[in-house]
Amino acid sequence: MFSLIEASSSSLPVLSAMAIFSISRDLGPLLLLVLTAFVWKKHFYMRGLTYRKTVVPVSRERLMKSIFYVGFLGSIDAVLRRSGQLLARLPIMAHLLPREASTSFLLRMLLLHMPWAVWALRGPLSDRGSTRDDHGWSDTVTRSRFWKAVASYFGCRIVLSEEWRQLDETQRRRWYDRHYVIAMHPHGLLPLGAILNGLTWAGGGLRGITASGAELPEPENGGKLLHQRWFRHMKLRAAVASGACGLFPGFYEMFTTLGAFECTKPFIRDRLREGKDVAIFVGGAQESSFASPNRYVCFISTHKGFVRLALEEHRDILPMWTFGDESIMPQILHRPAWLVALQSFWRSITGIQVPPAFSGFPQLVPLTLVTGVPVSLEDLWPAKLGDAVTDAAVEEGHRRYVKAQQKLFDSNKALVAGGHQNAVIEFL
Repeated sequence: MFSLIEASSSSLPVLSAMAIFSISRDLGPLLLLVLTAFVWKKHFYMRGLTYRKTVVPVSRERLMKSIFYVGFLGSIDAVLRRSGQLLARLPIMAHLLPREASTSFLLRMLLLHMPWAVWALRGPLSDRGSTRDDHGWSDTVTRSRFWKAVASYFGCRIVLSEEWRQLDETQRRRWYDRHYVIAMHPHGLLPLGAILNGLTWAGGGLRGITASGAELPEPENGGKLLHQRWFRHMKLRAAVASGACGLFPGFYEMFTTLGAFECTKPFIRDRLREGKDVAIFVGGAQESSFASPNRYVCFISTHKGFVRLALEEHRDILPMWTFGDESIMPQILHRPAWLVALQSFWRSITGIQVPPAFSGFPQLVPLTLVTGVPVSLEDLWPAKLGDAVTDAAVEEGHRRYVKAQQKLFDSNKALVAGGHQNAVIEFL
């Protein structure tokens, strides 16, 4: 009897060690994700800022992404392992699932960890896969039938604002050959209409057609790239949150091939100085919180970095609004405080709205991207390219932009499909 008690007592440390290992194996990756999240939040590692003066070193960015992937894959692995253990207790599943833990481990390695590692090392963790520039852009991808197939479910088109009709030929010619900082609204949970119409040929590319269907004479010798039938030298790229374009399979490939890169000032500046046009979703993920049918929010009052950047780089601002993006994935307007806090926390880390708070099913609505008349900032530019600009100049440029966006919205809301004639834009 005493020997049995002694044997049982000696096995307790072994059982405790096994329990600790099992718990650590389950919770360790999750704690790693939480730690990574706080570091990212503090240093803006995965968001990008339109007017950020410092750049995260490439080595540190890759290290942080690698740590994130370890924690992320470890968490998925724990869920799969525990789910398999529970399912194995069901008689109907006992013969379908692997009996040996080692077999299950090998399957997870072959089907989850190894493919992800190969993807990450060839993609976001490699030199050629960096999201700091637009080298992944592909004209072929912008013309893909895939985008046209997706657009066919909505009814996509890109048009000129009715304001262009008020300009004479000389005034219109002024804008044909310039490059721009392009300000996009609304963000929506996912700005699908802006992506389809703006970054692909799904909407047909910009031509001399206004929202009412009026045809304006197009400039001679237009280019063959996207939107060059109207803006003859446009080479469109998009600055987005790096959390959106650089972390996960599918999103990474979509954004990089469509010319998206991290929305940090030096990277945007480099693209502008290469003679490219950069689109920025000025409202950001904060604007996506207001995505709901019949609500039109332009989250702009505190976002002025894009104006300062345009002034420094001697660019005008091209305003755009996509009617319909606000309705695709309706969000709860009156969210509980805990959900608001959670979304704000993750948005400050990744620059995207997670977790989403759906108030209904996704809607197949017409998506019309309206292109306004450029906002002239030439009189506010500094003497030399890249010179500092005054706060007063930024405020004036911002005021002009808000006024232009209001005019664009009001001039076209009754002319586009989707029943927006009674829409009222909100500037927050």
